[in-house]
Amino acid sequence: MSITASLQTFFINQLPVELFVPADSVNVTGVNSPYWAKVWPSAIGLCHFLQDNKQHIQHKKIMELAAGLGLPSVFAANYAQQIFSSDIEPAAVAFLEQTFRHHQFQQASCQVLDWNNVEAMAIPDTLLLSDINYEPGQFDNLLTVIQHFLDQGATIILSTPQRLMAKDFISQLLPFCRQQAEVMVTQDASQTAISVFVLKK
Repeated sequence: MSITASLQTFFINQLPVELFVPADSVNVTGVNSPYWAKVWPSAIGLCHFLQDNKQHIQHKKIMELAAGLGLPSVFAANYAQQIFSSDIEPAAVAFLEQTFRHHQFQQASCQVLDWNNVEAMAIPDTLLLSDINYEPGQFDNLLTVIQHFLDQGATIILSTPQRLMAKDFISQLLPFCRQQAEVMVTQDASQTAISVFVLKK
């Protein structure tokens, strides 16, 4: 299925970040989930945090799981030594590839990947996770993935809206929290409080 792409610019403070998005994400069909087809406030909030805390991405090897359209990956690629971005949806990865080609990022790559199959992946310096804790049925698997990367020495930066249903999930991560911030994101005339956690074992 072919989905028409539109180049859209997001501003992280004054820095423009361009990426391809579905021209009409409301009518995207034929995929398992529509979540990948939109840039969510958590992705924007994560970029704002990274802009103020570039030490986590500057000259680092970066991985983003469940990236969707990959705004944090595209932002980080301006500073990182290497970017690997992935999503379980082939359509999302196709948009990522188009965005990476547009920017001519030589150090960026992406592929279709289920986060439950990351054991064989190279461990990055920093793992980016944006708004991945929205499905309670996946929380246990997600905690296993996070623990795997922490055990291997990676720094994990997770951004999330403040969902009540995810409170217990977040509480299990707090022993590893080395830095925490709140970013207010304005999108479509509404504001969302985004929590950002830097996790390290």
